[in-house]
Amino acid sequence: MSLPSHRQPPAPADAGPPVGRVDPALADLLTDAVLLAGLPVAFGDHGPGVRIRPARPVGDRDQCAGMAALDWLPSPRLTGAAAVAEPGDAAGPAREVVEMAMTNALAEFLPALGLETTRDWTGRELRVDGRAVTGGGLTVPPGVLVARPAGLTPVDLGLPADAANTVRRSAALAGLPVAAHLGATGITLAACTRTGGTDDRDGATDLGWNPARRLVDLADSTLPEAARAAAARAAVDGAMRHALGTALRACGTRLRWLHAHQRLRVYAEPAPTTRR
Repeated sequence: MSLPSHRQPPAPADAGPPVGRVDPALADLLTDAVLLAGLPVAFGDHGPGVRIRPARPVGDRDQCAGMAALDWLPSPRLTGAAAVAEPGDAAGPAREVVEMAMTNALAEFLPALGLETTRDWTGRELRVDGRAVTGGGLTVPPGVLVARPAGLTPVDLGLPADAANTVRRSAALAGLPVAAHLGATGITLAACTRTGGTDDRDGATDLGWNPARRLVDLADSTLPEAARAAAARAAVDGAMRHALGTALRACGTRLRWLHAHQRLRVYAEPAPTTRR
């Protein structure tokens, strides 16, 4: 399946990318990195997903021509609810928290994929400069995918339906994909792993994150790029687990981060409060 391209008509070789345009090669690298991490790419101003756009100068001295800026766009449902929210409504703060959590996750894992990130001087806009790309980004050779059986589904695992449904509702608001089974891309739901603490109780489900199969299979391969892919997979895993804890909680899921065991645990709760 082909994806829409960010490529722009080329500028003269000595001119550099024009103001208000993202360097086309950088846009392609960013698109592939985001997809490798297992996240959707938002094309245009409609989410959900990572929007790749030109950096916006902050003052006349901000030389950001050709740089890309990254935003997270949650679901249109959450965006629309936030736009018409009354004072005290949860939708506005929820959107801001989700956007912040996901942008921070991008800043955490993109360097492991060869794309160094910076912030503008206000600290708000997350940027990537094509001149700072290290190693040309992570490239997955063709034919790296390995045939695997489908993983177990939440039903196969006997997970509480209300917990799974709560996660799905919150993830849909945040714009995050939920894996249909343990081998699929997105938020994974697995049986609660007993830790011996008070958090071990019925109705608890452990959450994780699966990046794209291409990254997983490259990391598990014997190819020269495997070590770099394994480091990238670990960076994505750590960043996304922390982002999920923040974003899903903002959208109504009751969960807890078990620091000693590096586990994100969710408990069955009523439907999220941020609903329209």
